[in-house]
This record gives sequence, structure tokens and C-alpha cells, in this order.
Amino acid sequence: MSNKLKILLVTVMLFELILSANTMGFSEMQDQDLLDGSYAYEQDGWLIVHLEGSPYQIGYQNGYLTAEKANYWLLSYLGGQEDRQIAREIAQEFVWDKIPAEYRKQLEGIEASLQARGYDWDIWDVVACNQWADQDAFQSSQKEPEEPEGCSAFIATGDATTTGEIVIGHNTWYPYEKDFMYNVIYDVRPENGYGYRYQSAGGSIWSGQEWYMNEAGLVITLTSIGWQPMDPEGNLHFTTRLHAIQYCDGIDGWIETVTEKNNGGGQAECLIGDTKTGEIASLQLLTTDWEFHRTFNGFFGSSNYLWSESLRELTGAGDPDPANRGYARYIRWGQLEDEYYGKIDVEVGKLMLSDHYDTYLGIEAPSSRTICGHGEAETVTGATTSGAYDCKVTSSTLALDGMSTWARWGHPCGTPFDADAFLEANPEWAQEHGEQAVEFLHLYKQPNPWTFIEKSAAGRD
Repeated sequence: MSNKLKILLVTVMLFELILSANTMGFSEMQDQDLLDGSYAYEQDGWLIVHLEGSPYQIGYQNGYLTAEKANYWLLSYLGGQEDRQIAREIAQEFVWDKIPAEYRKQLEGIEASLQARGYDWDIWDVVACNQWADQDAFQSSQKEPEEPEGCSAFIATGDATTTGEIVIGHNTWYPYEKDFMYNVIYDVRPENGYGYRYQSAGGSIWSGQEWYMNEAGLVITLTSIGWQPMDPEGNLHFTTRLHAIQYCDGIDGWIETVTEKNNGGGQAECLIGDTKTGEIASLQLLTTDWEFHRTFNGFFGSSNYLWSESLRELTGAGDPDPANRGYARYIRWGQLEDEYYGKIDVEVGKLMLSDHYDTYLGIEAPSSRTICGHGEAETVTGATTSGAYDCKVTSSTLALDGMSTWARWGHPCGTPFDADAFLEANPEWAQEHGEQAVEFLHLYKQPNPWTFIEKSAAGRD
């Protein structure tokens, strides 16, 4: 979409707001000034949202331009009334005082704009939904999570790539009915710090499912790994991630920020690239322990597998299981590294993240063990609605050109997920998950083509 068309869409949106002034109070019309400079447009299954200004303005624009998706996110992630009440109480009693003032303002702006759009959510709902990765730290008892849902990612540089520049890619795994609204790409130009981009849901001030870039040249992605008990005295995961991408300009600063007083809310393998220098790093981060590797020449593949022997011993992880979906993909990443080393570019990145080779069965067949995950096609452990529901790939050249990236909403391979066919083949699923889940499953709108998300039309150059 051209810059002129984007600006036209913004103008039309603001004109419609003026035409509706007779239904608004004076204070509501004043609030429309908060939208200045912001815009949103759809592109091949994605919603691209540009936010700029003060923290409160950024929050207000976020909620206003993504209100429908934010409403779905709150409904999906807060759950039933009992779960929602627990999350709200944790938000009020434990989380709010830990949130930096800048990000409180964003959350307050989201609350105000959602209410301006006619939704009843309040500040504690907005905080409760944003704190989902931190919440367990404040529960009366912490339960060790089951095997992570998934995510596949890689980063390569130097001799591993065709030009020596960084190439990085990621696909997100989670139940489609829970994350069908995570097709928002935010482009944020704050008053302070660096401009940044992240993928998330409407109403979220951080990525969550995890893809970040900033105008200082950092590119970040993650896949979840093992588990240590969380620390309620530590820094909040969601605001720490946001602060790191907004204010850090190199790998060392990012590592220092996310490891300092870590509460264990985001135990993951973090793949980090500095596109200014070509250096890449892998941080396997638990709560109190981590392992760190960095290089100017090499490749890291990531797939929810805790490959660090010291961390596996520390956490009591057993021997690798070839049937484990994280380990099976870890093995496949090693094979793909050997096959494509020295040939990796953005197109090869797309190809690798679309890979369907199952190392456990030894065949080419999509499953929950393939890098492009298809839980609906799983035959060994039973079909699920969880798999790789998106894909993003970028390079140093693209990242340094306005944080541009290639992206696809839907399976990276382009194969569609057919909700009706899945429900017909698995009739017990609807009974177990309920009417809302069935409705949400049908709202996962795909497949879509690969699309190029270019630099924003507004903001600093």
C-alpha cells in the first residue's frame, strides 16, 4: 500500500469521526486529538497499526485502532468470570505498582479508548491481560507447565548467509482459537527511546508471541523452553521486554536488561541480532540461570528445546526423546543448517520455516514435530488446533530500512487450516472446548500470501 493511500485512509477515518460529533460529548471530541499521526490498514491478513506520541497517546491509539481485536483478546485470555477475577486481583494487588509510569500511561490510554469504542473493559482487565506471562509468579502455588505449545525460529550471519548479513525468522505456535487475533504488526514512534515494531494482539503493549525490531538495528525473537520457579520479587516480564526493545541499541544492553532481576515470566531461548554489526546471539534464559552464546559467523536454530546440558541437568530434564516435538525440530534445524549453510537469505528462511520433514517418523509429512507445525495433521499423539499460525522473516538490509519484514498470516507453507473439516473429523473437540472456542476457531482467517511489510509512512527517518 502506498504512503498516499495510507494517509488518505487516516484522513477518511478522522473525517468520519468529525461527522459523528453530534453523538459525542465535548470531552470525547477532545479525545480525537489523541489519534493525530496514527493510522491502521489491512494487508494480506495482517493489521498494520502505526502509533506515535506520548505514552498515553500511544495507548489510546492502540486501543482505538484495534478495539475489535482487543475485545477478542480480552475475552480469550481472561477466560471465565472466576479466572478473570483472580487475574484482576493480581493486577491490582501485585502488578500495578511494578509497572513503570510510562507503561501505566499506555495501559490507561487503552482503557479509555476501548470505553470510547463502546467496550466495558476497565484498567484492571487491560493490565490482567497484558500480565499473562507474569501472573503465575503471584499465584498461591506455581504449577510447572507442560511441554511448550511450540514456536520455531532461526538466526544466521556471516559465513552462514549469502551476503554475510543477518537473516532471522520465526513462526508462532498456539491454539488457533486462542490466538486468531495476533495478526497485528505495531509500528511505534514514542517520545523517548527508539522507534520499534512488534507483533501482537489488539490492546497489548508488548509482543507476547515474540517478534521485535527497533530502529537501532536490533532484531529479536524467542521460543519458550524449560522451567524454573518464578520470582514474585523480580521485574515484570512484559514491561521488561518492552523497555528493552524501546531503549536498547545493542546485544549487551538487551541481555543486561532482560536478565536483571528476572522474574522467570518468559523462560525462553532468545535469538538476538545486531544488524549494525552482524553479530548474533542465543540466550537460553530461565529464572535464575541462563546460558549465552554469540558469534559473527554462524547459525542458531530454536524450537522449544533446552539444548544446554548444564541447564538440562539443573532443571532435571530427562534424556532427549526423539518423539518430543521440540527435540524433533531441534534435530531438523541441525539438518537444515548443514543443507543451507552459506546459502541462507530471506527466501531460504521462508523455505526452512515451511519445512515438513518429521525426523521422528522419518518422512515428509506435516505434524506437531515439523518446523512448520500442523497439530491438526498429527497422527501419533492426536490431532489438535495448535500449530504454526504465522511466519516472519527479515534481514539486516530490510531491518535497517525502516524495520521492514516479510510476513505470512497462516501456516508458513501456505496450506489452509479448515475449521469445519477439523470439527467434523474431531467431534469431541467442540464438546470439550465449548461454543466460544468453536466461534473463535472460525475467526482464524487464512491462508494468505507472503506479503512485504514496508517502513512506515510517518515518524522519524
